[in-house]
Amino acid sequence: MGMYYDPYQTLSRNRLFNFVLGPRGNGKSYGAKKVAIRNFIDKGEQFVYLRRYETEMPASQMRNFFDDIKKEFPDIEFSADRGLFRIDKEIAGWYMPLSKSQQLKSIPFPNVTLLIFDEFIINTGMIRYLPNEVTTFLDCYSTISRDRDIPVLFLSNAISFANPYFIYFNVSLEPGQTKKLTKDISIELIKNQEYSDHVRNTRFGRLIDGTRYGAYNMDNEFLLDTDTFIVKSLPKNAHYLCTLSIQSNQLGIFCDSETGLMYAAETVDPTCRFKYALTLDDHNQQTQLARTTTVLPLVFDCFANGNMRFVGQSTKNKLYDVLRRNL
Repeated sequence: MGMYYDPYQTLSRNRLFNFVLGPRGNGKSYGAKKVAIRNFIDKGEQFVYLRRYETEMPASQMRNFFDDIKKEFPDIEFSADRGLFRIDKEIAGWYMPLSKSQQLKSIPFPNVTLLIFDEFIINTGMIRYLPNEVTTFLDCYSTISRDRDIPVLFLSNAISFANPYFIYFNVSLEPGQTKKLTKDISIELIKNQEYSDHVRNTRFGRLIDGTRYGAYNMDNEFLLDTDTFIVKSLPKNAHYLCTLSIQSNQLGIFCDSETGLMYAAETVDPTCRFKYALTLDDHNQQTQLARTTTVLPLVFDCFANGNMRFVGQSTKNKLYDVLRRNL
């Protein structure tokens, strides 16, 4: 393994959706560009580059898309403008915001063989995931692929497992695990000691060494995922309160009357009639919408006051962001 990310190793696993979580600056985007360029030069294959919002790909930035890599191809002419990538004046690909991908339904992409979704996990702040984002992405993928098996490189820093894609597909990594393969999904948490040592020996690396940001920046530890509020199991005195539906997942909410703590777990009582949907997409004839009940405010208040516990990291990942946004 070299110091920088090699997307050919990821693609060699022959999975459709490839989630790559790497430290900042380890060459994720650079490597993906290189694959796209080589595919076009060698085989005439095209690619699509996605970001979430149009504001993430201003014209001034996209014109410089190939600047960092064109030194490897000194005899090739690169350009990017008005949603098109050109190599030697021929169309090599498209760039577009996922938020406007519905406009693509009448455009054919018969020669596209690779999708790159950059920064698919967002940090906390002003930017938010799109409403029903995973469905929007799947519609976009279907439009481009037209029933062809086109691999996707989802690229991101290791920010949080509490993101719509991992929740939707119900995937995660166990503690200490860096790779997981399912039938058509690959998750890869890049751990590269050579790269970590390289950054740690810079002035900036020495400055942040030993901090939480240093662990994220150099050792690819998740920035927002911590063991805070996580427990291994439910207490014996916990009784079942209700079921929550969130992005096609069901979670059980328990209460311990002795301690006043609430617990969220993947253990669900199918006989419980108190079932609440947190979104319209999860709402059906067996659920009530969260805004119509007095139970959910109690759950949100419990979380806000530090009295909510999650049985396992997976449960926290599925529910934490929803709770946080309702504060």
